[in-house]
Amino acid sequence: MDISSHAIKKMLLDEGIDLVGIADAQGLLCATPPRPATDLMPSARSVIVMAVAHSLGAVYAPSIRLWTRNKMQTSRLLDAAAEKVARLLERSGHLSLPVSADKPVEIHRLDPVTGKRFQHTKVIGHLSLKHAAVSAGLGQIGRSNLLLTERFGPHQRLGAIVTEAALEPDPRGDLRLCIDSCRKCEESCPVGALTAGGYDADPCFNYWSYGLDRLYPRRLREWPGYLRMLVRHMKRRDIMIEYSQTMITDVDYCIGCMKSCPVGADWKKIRPKEIRHTGGTHEDR
Repeated sequence: MDISSHAIKKMLLDEGIDLVGIADAQGLLCATPPRPATDLMPSARSVIVMAVAHSLGAVYAPSIRLWTRNKMQTSRLLDAAAEKVARLLERSGHLSLPVSADKPVEIHRLDPVTGKRFQHTKVIGHLSLKHAAVSAGLGQIGRSNLLLTERFGPHQRLGAIVTEAALEPDPRGDLRLCIDSCRKCEESCPVGALTAGGYDADPCFNYWSYGLDRLYPRRLREWPGYLRMLVRHMKRRDIMIEYSQTMITDVDYCIGCMKSCPVGADWKKIRPKEIRHTGGTHEDR
């Protein structure tokens, strides 16, 4: 088997992957807390990063559950391609680790740096795929905290392979895809998680994963609003059935920042002019 960057990219593109980039495992950009590829494989030399575009029809579908299904299908495509190529690399004598597009993730109740308890549990991937994608020249992290690529904007799912194979890395580049004057992602966020170029993970995760637009109260005066929110949700939702569905199909409740982003050359002609936001409601804050 020809073990070269060109051959690996062609193989993955033939498997239905839309974008492929290669990064030097030793020089990978890291998220916070740092998760270098060499923690997963000390002998790693390359990280192959893959992206599969979401169906734009699913992104703008009337129910977010339709997008959730498409998200799952893109993850399966990425995972299948990563498993296939990683096995071929190992048959050629290169230790390789496919990194899933979805789970498993690391769950932290304590800050790994300070040892102090987080107010809200943190869930992070074993490797930050979006930082790996930036390292591989595929895009940039936008104001929305999502990876933006030139072709698809924020509309893609990521996967990776960490390998001992010494592949030629792609240049990181200096992409400026996030439009300076644009604040559409900030304006679309129902819980104010995006402000002035900053990102607050806790309200985003709480709303995106559970559809709850208030965080668990820290002060006594916050309890009345929190309880009103719970009563409102219980009147219109069956929380137990929703929880079961979430466990089975990994349903999300919000992709507002993704839907509102205007970046993505491939979508300019087919992106709807009117955006209908779906998911939970943002009331009584």
